[in-house]
Amino acid sequence: MVNFFLHTMRPGKTYPPSHRIQQLHQGTSILVQLLLNLLVTIILDTTNYIHATTLKWALFREGRLKFNSNVRLFTSAKAHGPNSWYMNWISLLGLAISYGATSAAITDVVIVGEWDEKTREVEYGPSESSDIIDINGLAIFALGIGVLLQVSVSTYSLLYSSGVRIWNNSLLSNARAWVDGKETANDPSEDLCPEFTFTSREIQDPMLDIAPHTQIIRGLIWGFCALFTLWSLSQGIVVATNGYMAENFGDFSSGADGYWRFYGALYWDYKRITKSPPYWLGLIIQIIAQSFLTFALHCVELLFNLSRDEAAWRELETVGVDADASMKSNVSRQTLIMLAMKAIIQWVFGYALTADVSFNIALLPIIALMVLFVILAIGSEWMLKKRPKGSLPATYGEFDRVIQLVDDWDYGRLFWGDKGCFKDGMRRAGTSGQRLPDLKPDTLYCRCRKGD
Repeated sequence: MVNFFLHTMRPGKTYPPSHRIQQLHQGTSILVQLLLNLLVTIILDTTNYIHATTLKWALFREGRLKFNSNVRLFTSAKAHGPNSWYMNWISLLGLAISYGATSAAITDVVIVGEWDEKTREVEYGPSESSDIIDINGLAIFALGIGVLLQVSVSTYSLLYSSGVRIWNNSLLSNARAWVDGKETANDPSEDLCPEFTFTSREIQDPMLDIAPHTQIIRGLIWGFCALFTLWSLSQGIVVATNGYMAENFGDFSSGADGYWRFYGALYWDYKRITKSPPYWLGLIIQIIAQSFLTFALHCVELLFNLSRDEAAWRELETVGVDADASMKSNVSRQTLIMLAMKAIIQWVFGYALTADVSFNIALLPIIALMVLFVILAIGSEWMLKKRPKGSLPATYGEFDRVIQLVDDWDYGRLFWGDKGCFKDGMRRAGTSGQRLPDLKPDTLYCRCRKGD
């Protein structure tokens, strides 16, 4: 994933510590790098899921659980333990180390010349083969540390998971467990069967209105769009004005891969800063740089989760929703899209900014990052401003809204709709175990207590 580094191999000169070279086809190398990012993302998402689920029910015990989906690293329980603020920081550190080390684990080696024993100099010129990769042992060790931190946090969470009422992320399953938990607590101040009136309409409120805290994430996404835009424009101006340091290296790496890595690329040797830089300096820089991107993508994930909750909620009007959903409900279109976006963006960042034995920034991958974040920003704007169609009021996973609309939990599969006349021209809306008629437009409806 690292663009390249310049190292001259001559008799008497050793290869950088902890690095090993291995022959591997160039196309296979790119695929291995992408698959490694995808594998790391799946592992980290699995451990994060355990931590996020225990956080949800820790917030419930403190009376602070409002939504089915939360920003895990922004939210913490007041009590000490696996969901405290300092454990969130440890989890963020594990994420940053894991992704930073993944970007430094594999390097494409470009041969720019061969050592001539007669002249005792390097003869520069294209090589017959450039199908070589460098494996950074220190980065792989750091990747193990990052994953270990995440696994430790999730294991710690499991040790204190007795308060978890349900492990899947299905909105209705969690809402039902939320109601059961409130009933068990028997808090007289908590009305779990509130009477609720509303006028039916065909267009519902957007995410921004129901979950206004997403406004911060919206600004964060556009901020990264601006950052990568300014970065690519600035580097493009520098390259157009002064040329670029890696211009000659493109001649030694044929095909689109060489153009992708070297066009407009700039690099600086750490020896300009210190005469004998430590071999681990680049890895530290890589981890710090990638931590900001990792945190941003973690926050963006909330929008996809809220969208997932709303998409599942809206099925109440049509095909119905299983109130006792299995773990299969965790796999959704939004989850898979976000998983792919995280893996691809981290993979591209590994080409855009790399810091192994030298600090490298490449123009085309930065432009690709800008495009990816613009796509992410446009998609986020669509999710934030989309007004769901249908007579079922939107909830976006807010539990208070869910219990205002669900009046009967006694069925395995729930449907929502018109339940007939109530009184004084008012009609009743609620849930049932079978398909219900759609609500009449512009009509006053109520959610009544069961048995009314």
